[in-house]
Amino acid sequence: MGFLSKIFGTDFETQKKSVFEEIERQCQHDAQKMSLAKATWLSMRGNNLANHRNFEQALKDFKEALEFEPSRVSTLVSLGGVYTDKGMHKEAIVILEKAESLLKPVDDSMYNITSHNLYYTLGHAYFFIDNKEKAVQCLIRSLEAVEKQRILRERGLIAEEEWKKEQRMFAPMIKNTKWLLARIRL
Repeated sequence: MGFLSKIFGTDFETQKKSVFEEIERQCQHDAQKMSLAKATWLSMRGNNLANHRNFEQALKDFKEALEFEPSRVSTLVSLGGVYTDKGMHKEAIVILEKAESLLKPVDDSMYNITSHNLYYTLGHAYFFIDNKEKAVQCLIRSLEAVEKQRILRERGLIAEEEWKKEQRMFAPMIKNTKWLLARIRL
């Protein structure tokens, strides 16, 4: 972030326009690659904005990313997460169930991370609409995805540095999931 943007804030449209012009220049002969690049950039910015609690702009970015790539599971999960953070649990469930229907089971690291995030968020959304049974099912699936990731690490399919990074990301979510499961089962 530049000095002036720290003082005056960020003009999201100007920033997007600049990035999209560069993407269009680099991908001018490949429309599919261009759409993928735009969706990726919007999703990344949306995640960054959501992490900084700028939910309104994050929602705009995720929705626009889905215009470029409607079946992008990670973007749907992120959009569902923002809806959950905003207390829009029914909207989150609709989006997350769509993401779940598009999730293709494979035995790889990114599938496990996406699956964990999906079921973690979906479990919370179900909890907040008082559907404890579905919340438990999703939260357990979330923990199962983390376990599958651990098994891949034990097989040497995930590098040590990557594993440490994932553990920093997963640790609070795992703790929260176990706490919520214990609370539901009381």
